[in-house]
Amino acid sequence: MLQKIKDLMKVKEEIDVINRNVEENNRIISELKEDLNSLKKDLSENNKLQDDFLKNFRENIAVIKNLREDFGKELYEFKLLKGQLQRKILDKFEEELQKDLEVNREALGKDAQDYNELRKKVAEILSRLNLTSEEINKFIEISKSIRKEDFELTKFARHLLEMDREKLELMRKIDTLERLVSKIRRRELVR
Repeated sequence: MLQKIKDLMKVKEEIDVINRNVEENNRIISELKEDLNSLKKDLSENNKLQDDFLKNFRENIAVIKNLREDFGKELYEFKLLKGQLQRKILDKFEEELQKDLEVNREALGKDAQDYNELRKKVAEILSRLNLTSEEINKFIEISKSIRKEDFELTKFARHLLEMDREKLELMRKIDTLERLVSKIRRRELVR
């Protein structure tokens, strides 16, 4: 009998241990329930936030699509405008270049004509100068062969001075013409 009491006591202790374990398990289950409720609440809030985010994201995608289409149209129009602008600039440049070339061609033609006339005049002056030199040489030869008594020196000297003056004048004209011809050549080279 004592043994039964001991067994009962032992059983009671085991029941107490089991009760404590059950209470502890109940407490843990309550805490888990609270944690689960908290997680459900957080999950619900996260789902709501995610739904809002997705809604905004879809709206933004639509806006971005529209913007992309608008940008594509604007880019296409810009490319067209760019091509037209390039063509207009090129046409304007060609037109201006043509005008400048025409003006320069006319000026060059006039300069070439002036140059040819000056060349003819210089050739005439050179031939006259050669003739004058020949005449002076003839006079020098004649003066060598004439005796002092047959010719008055003063008259001859005046004549020589006059011819010298003419010669100097012709040489000055030649210098002027050469400078003018050189200016015309430089102008032609610059163009």
